[in-house]
Amino acid sequence: METNDKQLTRNEENIEGKKESKILTFLKKHWLVFSLIVAIVILFLWAVIKIQIIENRSSKEKEQLVNIYELKMDSLHLSNMELTSRVFSWAIRSEMTRQNMEQVNQFFSGFVKEPNMRKVQLIDPATAKVLLSSDKKDEGTIIEDTVILQAEKPLRIIGATGDMIINPVMGLDTRIGVLVIEIEKISHD
Repeated sequence: METNDKQLTRNEENIEGKKESKILTFLKKHWLVFSLIVAIVILFLWAVIKIQIIENRSSKEKEQLVNIYELKMDSLHLSNMELTSRVFSWAIRSEMTRQNMEQVNQFFSGFVKEPNMRKVQLIDPATAKVLLSSDKKDEGTIIEDTVILQAEKPLRIIGATGDMIINPVMGLDTRIGVLVIEIEKISHD
């Protein structure tokens, strides 16, 4: 009987001109299913947004870790080069005290063949002339950089295209030379 009453009210509404659309009737009849579908869509969108946020954060953290790693590797490489240049200057000193400049030249030729080595020079601190260089065009030129000429202890100069390690070559009581090693920037590709 109740269904008949409902049908009568619907018929009366239809007669009065208030027609209820079929879609609205269908939605009212299946409101639980549609509310669950809307909830699932909202949860899906929330999950997609959350995943995007986590992926962005993860990629930023990865980039930071790579940068930290590269900085540590560069620092380690430069500290190793400083130690190597110090030992290399001892070998140069030993050969210079024996007046064996040909052997020093051989050292330079071998040292420049190592990866990331650009140039090696030996400078006379008294005359500021390049005594020996791995690039023969530089031999005999005068160096005007006072930082290089007055180096009393090992120095590292960081440049845009590469780094320079300056090491004084000490005799018994004076500097007999200044060793300048130019290193190319390390590429992290």
